[in-house]
Amino acid sequence: MLLGKIRAAGLGNVSVHPGDARDLMDVLPDGGIDRAFLLYPDPWPKARHHRRRFVTPEHLLPLARVLRPGAQFRVATDIPDYVRQALEEVPLAGFDLVRQGADPWDDWISTRYEQKALREGRTPHYLTFRRHKAQVRES
Repeated sequence: MLLGKIRAAGLGNVSVHPGDARDLMDVLPDGGIDRAFLLYPDPWPKARHHRRRFVTPEHLLPLARVLRPGAQFRVATDIPDYVRQALEEVPLAGFDLVRQGADPWDDWISTRYEQKALREGRTPHYLTFRRHKAQVRES
């Protein structure tokens, strides 16, 4: 389905990795990515599991390294506590918040998780962060 949409759109600048994107952070070059998306991630709802969320320094600092300065990092979720944690943690990893709201991006293509959230009466949140111009050093 995804590959068909990519082919139909005639895109030549898209790569699809069928595994966990975190595995790529060690092999991608600094500043090699123009845009990253975190779409309806596992919310890990229990407080003791919040450290497993993607929006922690363990995952955000490597992401900041591989994103070019000025690149966008977009987050879509229907979990208010995930929004709260993203707003706290993502800026600390080298990003500025540039957009926050309940309206999707102009180029948004709805996901099945968004459709499920809407069916179940949950409100989607869309966050856009921009990578700082200066590189962030991992600790």
